[in-house]
Amino acid sequence: MEVLEFEKKVLLIGEASVGKTSLVRRFVIDRFDDRYIVTIGTKVSRKVMDFEYPGEGVAVSLMMSVWDVIGQRSAERVHEMYFKGAEAFILVCDGTRRETFEAVGDWAFRARRVAGPVPGVLACNKADLKAAFKVTEAEVRAKAQGLGLAPLFTSAKTGENVEEAFRKIGEGLSRAILAKRQAAAR
Repeated sequence: MEVLEFEKKVLLIGEASVGKTSLVRRFVIDRFDDRYIVTIGTKVSRKVMDFEYPGEGVAVSLMMSVWDVIGQRSAERVHEMYFKGAEAFILVCDGTRRETFEAVGDWAFRARRVAGPVPGVLACNKADLKAAFKVTEAEVRAKAQGLGLAPLFTSAKTGENVEEAFRKIGEGLSRAILAKRQAAAR
């Protein structure tokens, strides 16, 4: 089986204190820490994900370069620098704080204005606290659909759907790589 290796830039965006840094930590090192860590600017983490396509005799080894971006919307000029070159994003809101959910449209617009029509996931975080959610599952799904995003309910604390969020992004990126490769072969 032929192995194709690529590195792709993936943004983790959303309001402050929604759990972006905790999601990255859970994804990269499978750990959770209750202490709040303010992201100043951006923090870049990397992890390899592998995707096999046996029917095509190909595997894609994808180095995901995950950019955990500062959550203050007032830092728009800084965001523009970080958003350049992104090929996908995970947009995070905190299900227990409605205002973070209401801001997702603005975040998606900003990311795509700079990065273009890249794929994304809407991660409604803190699923371990669903009893305290201020948004409904139907609202999250409708918002995600309206923004062209895949909806997921995640918990950095329990690990629920964290790997799945990154896997959805990785599968989309891998499929695009294969489609481009097939088009070039024609």
